[in-house]
Amino acid sequence: MVTILSKTASLPALLLLGMPLCVPSTRASELSGVVTLTSQYIYRGLAFSDGNAALQLGGDYQHDSGFFVGAWASTIDLSSAGSRRDVELDYYAGYHLAPESPWSASLTVLRYTYPGAEGAQSYDYNEVLLGASWKDRYSIELGYTNDLYGLDRIGRHWEIRTEWPIANVWVIGGRLGGNDLSGLDISHFLHWDLGASARISRFTFDLRWYDIEIPDYMPISSLSAGSQIVLSVSVGL
Repeated sequence: MVTILSKTASLPALLLLGMPLCVPSTRASELSGVVTLTSQYIYRGLAFSDGNAALQLGGDYQHDSGFFVGAWASTIDLSSAGSRRDVELDYYAGYHLAPESPWSASLTVLRYTYPGAEGAQSYDYNEVLLGASWKDRYSIELGYTNDLYGLDRIGRHWEIRTEWPIANVWVIGGRLGGNDLSGLDISHFLHWDLGASARISRFTFDLRWYDIEIPDYMPISSLSAGSQIVLSVSVGL
């Protein structure tokens, strides 16, 4: 699914973390793509590959007017009573405002889909994301859906992020986010991560520590990624 990232981060850096913060660079019209292999697919503190490695592929087109469209896919391993999902395929489109100024903002409409899902429920749903950033160092994102996991329930999400380049190769950063799933009677929980990325030629290597604050009694506690280190390698296309 969609989601420490600056407004001008490259597509490989964005997708490396599990799905983009959908505020790509708009300095010039550009078509780009990335392939990522990660030791675990973690999205908003939840483990979507059940502790297994995941293969991810994404691409987008960014127009110099500020508009962008893209798609992203990942192998997953999600199952519950009477249902199973092995692939996630997401589509997004949006607009990025003032990418060259210290302050910038974005609006993104995102569609989550699960092709080949087994069971009566499709889980497909839409989400609207609002993002803002300052000087490529700090950013915030707000997400809203009225049909979470195809259940006609409201879901909200927020994240704050920071990242700092070092010596033109390394980027260190972190993220703190919160999920409000009270529409599903699951209440609220927090998640966060800290890590470092290195970009060498077309390759990006990312080592990141994830953790989550979720009570054992919550219905989704079995999806909790817990505290763990994740290694990802991506290559730009």
